[in-house]
Amino acid sequence: MNIEEKRLRKLVRAGIHVISERRNQQESEEHRLRDVIRYLISEVKGTTNVANRVIHKNSGINALDTLLKNIIKLIEDPYKDLSSNELQRKSFRYHFLINFKNALAPIKVNKYAPGGALTEQDEPDPDISIEIEDDDDINAPPDPSKFIPARPEDEEKAKEEKEKEEGFIKLDTDDPNVQQGAAFAEKAWAKVEKQIQTVYEELIAPEDAKAFYDYGLTNLKLYFDKFEDEMAITDEEPGSPDYPTREESPPAGPLAEVYEINLNLI
Repeated sequence: MNIEEKRLRKLVRAGIHVISERRNQQESEEHRLRDVIRYLISEVKGTTNVANRVIHKNSGINALDTLLKNIIKLIEDPYKDLSSNELQRKSFRYHFLINFKNALAPIKVNKYAPGGALTEQDEPDPDISIEIEDDDDINAPPDPSKFIPARPEDEEKAKEEKEKEEGFIKLDTDDPNVQQGAAFAEKAWAKVEKQIQTVYEELIAPEDAKAFYDYGLTNLKLYFDKFEDEMAITDEEPGSPDYPTREESPPAGPLAEVYEINLNLI
């Protein structure tokens, strides 16, 4: 082996060594980059839910936000199942909203009743003078809504009236489409009623309870509008180059009978 061959081999070895070192360095950098990417992905996964959640300036609205995420699909699906006509969906909307108000009304009354969570203490009025003959509290007729049933027969009657009030309110109608919408609304309401009432009962602060009620009613209306917009469809059937529309004449020849049968089945 002459000197030139030795020098050439030495250069080749040196070149291979340099390439190998660069490759090892590149692989090491790639590993480091992968580790960094994995770390970033894990960080993002851990904070995505928090980052995507909007925190409102009212606790009642925050509670409503969480509630809607849990129940809105339970309302949307049966609403959109009413695809026969708009009257059925209008009936669903009415019955759902009126029962939303009716279900929260007793809780609302209890919140503001004497001893309730939202009661404000009245200051004694030093100017009140006791005059039996002109005392409105004595002479005015009693308020039936404040009656407390103490006897067994009164308790039974109150229980029946309460069950009637807590039942699903329906319009008294013979229209089958209104009845259909009411039936679907009742099924949907049965799935979400407890969740709605529980969240509302837990709101003690007056401003939070009021915001939940007002925003709840408004958002339900907005969602019903959104559902209706999403159901808007055109009556026109998409055209197809291989299939004639009703206005077109079927092709002559062996396919004419097949096209005629298909048109009759539409």
